[in-house]
Amino acid sequence: MARSDLQIRAVLAPTMLGIVALVYWLDYHTILCSKQGALSGGLLALLGVLGTWEYVMLLRGPGFAVAGKTLLFFTALLLGSAFPLGWHQIDHEFYPLVIGTMLLLFPLLVRSLGKNDMKVGLEKQGATMLGFLFVAWPMYFAIGTCFRHLPSVLFVVLVCKGGDIGGYCIGRLLGRHKLIPHISPGKTIEGALGSLASSVALAAWLRSVLLEPVVQLPLWAALLVGVALNFTTQTGDLIESLLKRRCNAKDSSKLLPAHGGVLDLVDSLLFSFCVWFCVLVWLT
Repeated sequence: MARSDLQIRAVLAPTMLGIVALVYWLDYHTILCSKQGALSGGLLALLGVLGTWEYVMLLRGPGFAVAGKTLLFFTALLLGSAFPLGWHQIDHEFYPLVIGTMLLLFPLLVRSLGKNDMKVGLEKQGATMLGFLFVAWPMYFAIGTCFRHLPSVLFVVLVCKGGDIGGYCIGRLLGRHKLIPHISPGKTIEGALGSLASSVALAAWLRSVLLEPVVQLPLWAALLVGVALNFTTQTGDLIESLLKRRCNAKDSSKLLPAHGGVLDLVDSLLFSFCVWFCVLVWLT
């Protein structure tokens, strides 16, 4: 990595962490908004829309067909629907997902019947729906987690990103055996195991700091949650790497200097938010 990139990272990374910490603190104490979770949910909604835009631009680069405006509209609609929704009722929470998905899919199906859209209709449906499921759905669950139990959002972020950092450090120090070189040449088996150990240790420690007493998570369950979150963290990162490699792109965008784009920041959290939401529903 170039020295200038390291300098930019040294400034930008703490700045982003500071912004996240400030938003969480204001949200937790309901200083700017009377509803706890609204500020963090708003930040996640913004990241979700930006991540969807990056997904569209990423696919359009090599010429893949994707209904960009339609996808962005329904992503914003889905994420916006989370705010007036009365959470803690699982059936109501899934209504926007089902309705939004069908409202997105049906026009794409009808449009593909046209003569001009016939050749790319199926590809456009697949690419558009993939973006909706890959970005919009997880960010919707993340916003729902904010309203169900705000501290557990921080729990997921720290466990997943802690795993990323642990994996990077162990991989740089001890990495010898490539994990999946055709997708991500820099990742090693040693780094993956270091990432797993870091996430499990953080999950065991943070359960009493951030989850209790609202969410009762025994130690054995915290260890399993750490494994599940880390597995989805590493998988999400690899899937986004596959997407970028298929589109011949180094980063999802150039939005953040030396960091890439929003998708590069949240890729490891997407599937993890889905897993944790299911755990949270089960526990509460």
